[in-house]
Amino acid sequence: MFTETVDSGSTTTTGTASESHALLLLRRACNRGYAIEPQRTGGAVIRWRRTDPATRARVVRSITLTPRVPADPSDCDLSNLRVIASVPVVRLVDSERYTMPVIAAGSYEIPPSQADRLLTQGFLLNSDTKHLRLTLSARLSLVAAKHQRMDSSDRTTAWCSCGLAVHAKNAEQADARQAAHLAAVGADFVQSLDAAFTAAVATV
Repeated sequence: MFTETVDSGSTTTTGTASESHALLLLRRACNRGYAIEPQRTGGAVIRWRRTDPATRARVVRSITLTPRVPADPSDCDLSNLRVIASVPVVRLVDSERYTMPVIAAGSYEIPPSQADRLLTQGFLLNSDTKHLRLTLSARLSLVAAKHQRMDSSDRTTAWCSCGLAVHAKNAEQADARQAAHLAAVGADFVQSLDAAFTAAVATV
């Protein structure tokens, strides 16, 4: 579940968006060429420009999707999420080593304390009585963690934690190039979500 904040440039409204509605908003934004910036907290910001009919000025509008309980994933959480994303079947199972259930992801076992962090932060949902799946928030957090903005000392280089380093004439151009990179990342992310994930989200 997300809090949906719509900024029209002159007014701001807030409502609630289910996981399926949030996914619909992201797909619609991608189809329309809007900029999508995933957030490490598990949300996303959608931005686009429109001409104000009164002033004829170009104004930025946005939709911000914020998880009801914003996540704060540790490096360990992100590592566990990457493992879960890499295997086809993830289950919550009993373990001889622990008194509480563990997450079994292929041959990898996530202990109870770490499993509880993932569940508490809304990164996993039961797809049935035994199987787990990554939520939209988890997937957004993973892609955001891979593409974090990094400031340069002279403000004329667009740096990203993925390895992007693009030099520009000034800080404004550097910001624009980094924004374009993050928008491309957001579009690629939405396009990578397959039909199986969409179907799983629709059943919640």
